Formats: sequence, structure tokens, C-alpha cells
Amino acid sequence: MTRHAGLIGRHIGYSASPAMHDAAFAAVGLDARYVLLDVPADDLANVVADMRDASWIGANVTQPHKVAVCGLADSAAPEVERLGAANTLLRDGARLTAHNTDLPALRTELARFGRVRHAVVLGAGGASRAAQAALADLGASVEVIDRAHWDGMAEALERADLLVNATPIGTASDDSPVPRTLLRDDLRVLDLVYRPSPTRLVRDARALGAAARGGAGMLLRQAALSFELWTGGEAPIALMRAALAHELGNELDA
Repeated sequence: MTRHAGLIGRHIGYSASPAMHDAAFAAVGLDARYVLLDVPADDLANVVADMRDASWIGANVTQPHKVAVCGLADSAAPEVERLGAANTLLRDGARLTAHNTDLPALRTELARFGRVRHAVVLGAGGASRAAQAALADLGASVEVIDRAHWDGMAEALERADLLVNATPIGTASDDSPVPRTLLRDDLRVLDLVYRPSPTRLVRDARALGAAARGGAGMLLRQAALSFELWTGGEAPIALMRAALAHELGNELDA
């Protein structure tokens, strides 16, 4: 029987996760397939309930369901209790446990920028919660700018030495959440959007001489951790990186 894992979200046709996970399943000889599940909010409970079936090994969860899915699992890992958001479901028998692999993946990505004193995080969803926690773990103070307070972005960025875009702005487009005039060469940038790679925000920051990275590295690391939860084995991360690079093309920060 072919088993399944999948991504639960909305408007997720852009996702590169199937390429990574299908390559990983094949590499370890697991008869499994990764599918995209575009799920409206009123159908989320039914979809999660279906994942208790033995044909499922688990799922990833993305916007806008990272918070709501926590209440549909039978138990939650400590990082989910801390954040109130999950991006991974693990099936064990008929029980589902909610996990968050975004947090450790983000800690790794953010550590690559060196010491951060004060960061601005754009957005207030599940990815933002993980970014805030990862930055706190690394000793940085954090200021969150949500859509309702967008007009305060310029003043906030003047105080920051790192910007994290945890909104979907820029996904499959040439849009940026930040006007180029607000960027500078000493403001480092992590854009969690990974398609296109690099995003306009990353290109604009690099054009000014700033250190900037897209979201592909974070995507790869959280995917590898999810794979290890589902299978109990080590993720073939080199093969996953190669599959991601083939899927995204151009430039891959991973």
C-alpha cells in the first residue's frame, strides 16, 4: 500500500515540498507519496481526522492553518505548547501529535547571520511566532509589525539590525513587503518566502550590500526534520537539497 504525507494549507500550488519529500521517500525505499491539500478553514477538521487512517504517515501544515490545527491533534510537542502553532503532524496509530519543525530550522538559519541585537519580524502568523521564538533563543530583542501597524515599519527598521519577512508577500510574484528606501547595507534580511529564489526583497537588500537570504534553507531544514519524525530515520538531506535546487532553479540559499 502506497502511504501518504502531505501539505495542508491554502493556495499552495507553488510549494516545492513534494519534490523534496518524494525524492527522500524514494532514496530510503519507502513506498510513499507527498501530496498538496488545499483546505478551506471549514474543512480542516475533516481533513485532519482522515489522517488517522493507516494510509497516512503525517503531514506538514502551512498558512493559514498552523494555529487552528493545534486544537485538532491529540497531543502537542513542547515547542507547539510554547508557540501555539504547529507545522507538522505525526500519526501514531490513530493518534496525531502536533510538532513544530519551523523553530529549530529557523534557529539554524538565523544563527548564520551572526549576533543579532534587535530584529523586526513582519507578520503575526505561525511562521512569525516561530521566528520570534528563535530570535529570543539567540538572545535578540524582537519587534513585530503586523498588517494593522504597517505604517510603523520605517521607524521600527531604523532600530533593527535584522529584518525577517514572515508574511507571504512576494510568493510567486515580484512584490516586496518593504520599500527599497527602507533597506540599508547594515540591515540583514531573512525572507521566509522561497519562490521566486531570490525574492525581490532579497535582491533589493543585496543590491545595497546587505547580507540577505531567502527561505529555501529554512524550508529544507524543516522538511528534513519532518521527514525524520515521520520515518524515524535520518533524512537524506543532500538529495533533498538537490531536488529543491532542481525545483526552484536560479539561486538556492540552502
